[in-house]
Amino acid sequence: MSKLRKMFNLLLILTLVQAGCKKDESSSPNTTTTTGNEFETLPSAFTKKVLLEEYTGEWCVNCPDGAKYVHDILTKYPTQMIPVGVHQGDWLEFAQLGVLSTHLGGIGGYPRASINRTPATNTTNGQDGLVVYSRGNWESNVARQIDVNAPTGDLGLALESTITEGKLNVKVHVGYKETNMNDTRLTVYILENKITAIKQIGATTSPYIHEHTLRKVASSGLGDKIDLKTGNYKMVEFKDIDISSYQSSEVEVVAFINEVGSSSNKHKVLNVQAVKAGETKKYD
Repeated sequence: MSKLRKMFNLLLILTLVQAGCKKDESSSPNTTTTTGNEFETLPSAFTKKVLLEEYTGEWCVNCPDGAKYVHDILTKYPTQMIPVGVHQGDWLEFAQLGVLSTHLGGIGGYPRASINRTPATNTTNGQDGLVVYSRGNWESNVARQIDVNAPTGDLGLALESTITEGKLNVKVHVGYKETNMNDTRLTVYILENKITAIKQIGATTSPYIHEHTLRKVASSGLGDKIDLKTGNYKMVEFKDIDISSYQSSEVEVVAFINEVGSSSNKHKVLNVQAVKAGETKKYD
């Protein structure tokens, strides 16, 4: 074989080996920081929104009245308060309620609520300092958290969601003006509206309808760690969330960034966003 032919064969072998060793860059993890999408362009400010987690149950005679309080507050703050109904002791019970209750210092009765997971102030019945407290103090603490004199925040969320054959996919975009060196988590709740109660004690209407009911958590119960120590944008995707047993037209996604502190009264929610499943909610 001529020297020229040998050199040609050697070059061919080297080319094939190099091609076979090339890294596959087509796959990506669920948690990504992406470039070149519209959500990387942040608004000048973000609307401060408030998460109200209401603890309720069909066995609870006063819980329909608690739901009325939530409805009235939501009517007053329709774009700034996002409610979640967390059930205990009935067929809609949230599986991770025990973990959440411990995290917040315990639930001393029903109905109760935590608002942005921060201690109450200026209560009318000696509940200052409690993270979970009774309905007479909900509205004033929602208003305090919204802070009508400074209604913007340094962090906001945008949500993209799609439904395919009973599976929900959610992309959570997090934009922030300032870095955060604390233990920050991203929590994603899946809610269902317009659920007919089996037997709601204390109901004044029939049938009684549950709204904003927490059905499952797409993240871990207390949130997945999200690093906000650098940059100003992160995206996290949650894939193939099974919602086939729910009314798909009544499913809602609620996502929030929560800071985990050293004790139950040191936690807080930095901001929260909601979107109807199958739709997109941009930063606001």
